[in-house]
Amino acid sequence: MLGHTFLMFVHTGRRTGRPHETVAMVLRYDASTHEAVICAAWGPDTDWVRNLHAGPAVDVQLGRVSFTPEHRFLAYDEAFDIAVAFRRQHPGRLRVVSAVLGWGDLRADGAVREFIQTHPFVAFRPAPEPSAPPGSPRTGCRPS
Repeated sequence: MLGHTFLMFVHTGRRTGRPHETVAMVLRYDASTHEAVICAAWGPDTDWVRNLHAGPAVDVQLGRVSFTPEHRFLAYDEAFDIAVAFRRQHPGRLRVVSAVLGWGDLRADGAVREFIQTHPFVAFRPAPEPSAPPGSPRTGCRPS
């Protein structure tokens, strides 16, 4: 029903080793690579961010598809471009989320730049199939 608006991912506790589920809003989805970008709404000390620094996520569910992911933390410039595009494409959604989470007004580029300094952006995409030769397409998506 929500398509690519939110994703749920399972990550492993860095100290406990137990699985944890987290839901996040998707800021960008690339249908050709199946890559979805989210940001840490509560900042870099959020448990899931620290867990992803310690090890990979176990599973991602996006719409009706789930996959074993690989992830990457985005560089500043890429995060800025995604944030600005999201602001342009979804101004109402950004206003509501900013108000609920207390982010302040992100309509100015300077405010977005400050936000990115303290809110890591993470991209998930399907990990290559273990038996797939290098350079083959990523086809690790499966219906949920």
